[in-house]
Amino acid sequence: MKRSLYLYQIPHEFDIQLMIKQTCYILLVILSLTTISCDPMGIHPDEDNTPPKISFRISPSSGDSTTSFVLDGSKTTDKEDINLFLEYRWNLDNDTTWDTEFQQYPYLIRHFPVPGSYSIKMEVKDRHGLTSQAQATVTTWGINNDTSGMIDPRDGQAYRITKIDNIWWMAENLNFGTMIPDTQVAADNGIFEKYSYQNDPSLQSPSGGYLAYYHWDEVMDYDTTAVQGICPPGWKLPSRSDWESVLNDGRGLLSYFSEGGYSRLNLTTIGIHEMTKEWETIDESPCSRYWMYFTRDFFKTYYFKRVGPCPYVISSTPIGKYSATSINLIRYVNDSIMKNGGALPVRCIKSGDLYE
Repeated sequence: MKRSLYLYQIPHEFDIQLMIKQTCYILLVILSLTTISCDPMGIHPDEDNTPPKISFRISPSSGDSTTSFVLDGSKTTDKEDINLFLEYRWNLDNDTTWDTEFQQYPYLIRHFPVPGSYSIKMEVKDRHGLTSQAQATVTTWGINNDTSGMIDPRDGQAYRITKIDNIWWMAENLNFGTMIPDTQVAADNGIFEKYSYQNDPSLQSPSGGYLAYYHWDEVMDYDTTAVQGICPPGWKLPSRSDWESVLNDGRGLLSYFSEGGYSRLNLTTIGIHEMTKEWETIDESPCSRYWMYFTRDFFKTYYFKRVGPCPYVISSTPIGKYSATSINLIRYVNDSIMKNGGALPVRCIKSGDLYE
């Protein structure tokens, strides 16, 4: 029994060799880890090391002075290293000085309170010191202070106005003409006729403008070639291109141009009045979630129970199932509007000097 126990305690030759191999492997691993930990920044880089493949984007690409912009380099990759070894820094005004130190976190969140366009540079460094750079642009805007007022000489009514891209816009809906009942269709009788929400001409929107609606024929003064139409002397109806030049610049159709927005244009979300229909009496105020306005442009198609001029309208949301943009023919709002017609609010514009 003692001999058997003695023989069991002596390792077999094969086991000794295995122990030696395991020990050597453990020593090799320890040596490798020691080399990496003692050389974290790559004093001895691989000769085939390449710089990071950089990816830089800013989200959103534009906004107002309160927007939180995310500077994002998270999609950057490196052929030789995992992303945990990469470091990032940013130059926020594209000058010769970096505004942040290198950091391992690939994001930076910033506000740009001064309106303008900023070219932002990001640099990424791998653990061997090789770098890559990229630039992206962000646009920010603030409150539009280019505002004034005007008086319609026809009835003495005063309107706030705002200037955007060298065009003066009425910052309130037009409120000119004689009110007719909501169920009556405007007529070509030499009198500009309007609808008032709930048949109450005293109701106003939160921004102060009156809730007046017009049929397109009245807006155009029954002349499809009209430019001034129902607008005050010296002012004109906006065309499709006039609306698009203001709205298609990346600024928020609702956040920037609607009531309370930084543009001071205060487009009202009062929706559309379907011709010959009574106002919903349960509503105390318009409940639409979008704004919609006439242009003076049209296309001849079936509308208002006849084939004739059908106006293009501009909206803060795509119009109907046939549109992926904010401008389309009014007939595509819904089938009832196509058959009965619709009344919308009106804005007028004046190019150049206000007092020309």
